[in-house]
Amino acid sequence: MVSSSGSREAAPDMHQPHSRASFRVMIRSRIKQPQFYWFLGHFFTLYHFVRFHLSIFSVKSQVYHYKMSLFYISITYGIVLYQFYKSGQLKLETTSLRHKIKTLDNLQYFIMLTALWVCSIMTDSIVLNGVTYSPVIYSLFHCLNYFKENLLPFLPINSSLKNLMNNNITRFISTYNAQFLAMAQVIEIICSLRSGMIDLPVALFRFLTRFNLVSILKLWSIIIYIWFFKLRYLQNVRIREITAQYIQQLDQLLATKLPPNILTKWYAYKQIVKSVFMMLPV
Repeated sequence: MVSSSGSREAAPDMHQPHSRASFRVMIRSRIKQPQFYWFLGHFFTLYHFVRFHLSIFSVKSQVYHYKMSLFYISITYGIVLYQFYKSGQLKLETTSLRHKIKTLDNLQYFIMLTALWVCSIMTDSIVLNGVTYSPVIYSLFHCLNYFKENLLPFLPINSSLKNLMNNNITRFISTYNAQFLAMAQVIEIICSLRSGMIDLPVALFRFLTRFNLVSILKLWSIIIYIWFFKLRYLQNVRIREITAQYIQQLDQLLATKLPPNILTKWYAYKQIVKSVFMMLPV
């Protein structure tokens, strides 16, 4: 149709109502599936992780977002384990459960994250710094992949924009997935080394000098994380290799910085930490 001024009016988009209807149908279908809530768990994990880092001037706000990040990450692993249970891959028998704890990484993460969340709730504090980073990396890629495969095709938006988003997400995942997963392993190693060599002695001292609920739960949180890392360490050859490399690099660095008498004490302390780590039951 041509207006009186001679300009052509845009033709109405007949696909938008259909697209919106399809999107609503899709959402109604998805909310009946556990996988959708798994996606929401990852999404809110990312949200609270970002809010945690934006709340640098409010300790109370950081603690809140830390607790919520742990909560939503735990929910995602809980949904996966529920699916395993429904399919018969996970049985609640003692013998089977012990074996699964040693071999099923989803169960390991669920136990560790849920325990830290409970300790954080009970102490109203950040019980262990850095532990959310590696699960958040997994959440990022799970979120992107679910969105690309299950939501993006039904969004009531222009098809060219939809294709552009699809291509960009696909490119990002294929380019950075392996690098970010390797980064997640390194973060877990660094957290475990810090927990075993620094946090544990400090928490043990506070436990002995300030015997209260907070000191007990802080110590328990560190032990839980070290226990979790030992399971990952025994299960994953790559983690063992990277850990050995980092310890070797640390030894080389300290050898150039410390006098011989202090260096000898470092080697002795390192051996004690290693012995305690290997004695920890799993």
